[in-house]
Amino acid sequence: MSAYLWRVLDKAWSLKLPSFLFGLFSPIRRSYSLSFGCWLYVASQDIAYHGAPIVKGQNKIHYRPLDISELRFFVLSPGSDTDGVSGSVEHSSWWWQSGKKYEALSYVWGDVRDSVSILVDGHPVSVTKSLESALRNLRYPDRPRTLWVDYVCINQEDVLERSQQVAKMGLIYERAGSVLIWLGPPSLHSGVGMEILRYFANEKRPHTCPVWQTYPQSLAYQGLQDIMTRPWFERMWVVQEIGRSYYAKLFCGRDCVEWQSTNTIRVRCFIRMIKFTKILPEWAQLGLDTVNMRPLLEILDFQDANQFSKPWGNCDRRAPDLLDLAHSMRYKQCTDPQDKIFGLWGMVDYLSHLEDFRLDYNMTRLSNKSVGRSSAEDIFELIN
Repeated sequence: MSAYLWRVLDKAWSLKLPSFLFGLFSPIRRSYSLSFGCWLYVASQDIAYHGAPIVKGQNKIHYRPLDISELRFFVLSPGSDTDGVSGSVEHSSWWWQSGKKYEALSYVWGDVRDSVSILVDGHPVSVTKSLESALRNLRYPDRPRTLWVDYVCINQEDVLERSQQVAKMGLIYERAGSVLIWLGPPSLHSGVGMEILRYFANEKRPHTCPVWQTYPQSLAYQGLQDIMTRPWFERMWVVQEIGRSYYAKLFCGRDCVEWQSTNTIRVRCFIRMIKFTKILPEWAQLGLDTVNMRPLLEILDFQDANQFSKPWGNCDRRAPDLLDLAHSMRYKQCTDPQDKIFGLWGMVDYLSHLEDFRLDYNMTRLSNKSVGRSSAEDIFELIN
């Protein structure tokens, strides 16, 4: 009954309350917002003060070369909100037999010129603010957490190593115990959006009064729109990273939505819950039909289709087609245009067996050594 009353009397005012004085000396202060009208909604937001200033000349990791069967991992040290971010880099075999347990981070780099420092092996290292925020929120308070993070675990200045490691990224994310998706810090209404996604991910069938109808119209729309317009959904690489995951954990701040990517029944149920909701007249009446759910549906659909070749999957669909993938991913964004090809490469296993298709960041579009001179150029023209 309250949901219907809210729809009739949906009117609200918002104001921000000052941080408590005892938070002035903390690197993360918590502000409080109060919304009121015919309903009451109180939300908190972590305001992060990122890292220490960069120390010039001391902001690079001193990498040891990787053996062909090795990966680097970042062991994130435990800490509280007031502690600086720190950790260490270690080498380890990445094959199944090694028994190495790790999680892989999927996130948006952000502006590399807008950086802060964290401590790696006791030395200050420059990282993007986006990565620092992710590590700060994802670390455990009482034990280390072993992660694979591209920015730290790949020597970005070694083009040969970068090419070799990018070629393995599909398997790196596939073999991780879970993939941690970092959408960014929370906002005033993001918790509502995450609750709506959690409803889609966890429920097996629609409710008579679903969670998105228990909030005022404006709040439900703002919350879901906040989540679905995060830059993570726009990036090319994330489709491979989450599409090939074994288990997915989507974070906005410390709020989490999780599901087993390799459970075809659960993934298809996730998809069908979204699609069923989108055709309901109540969804359109609340204005929620204007929220673009396509990026999430595409990722879930790729998770479903990706199970065709996996021993733990039971998908009866055919293998993803390269042309179909290139077409559906053509609007995704990449900092490096070459990554539109390399990102697709990791989504289609059979490309790794082609002798004339090799990842090489030294190549150019005019080079005779380009990945399959004729076919790759055609793909470049198709998706650029």
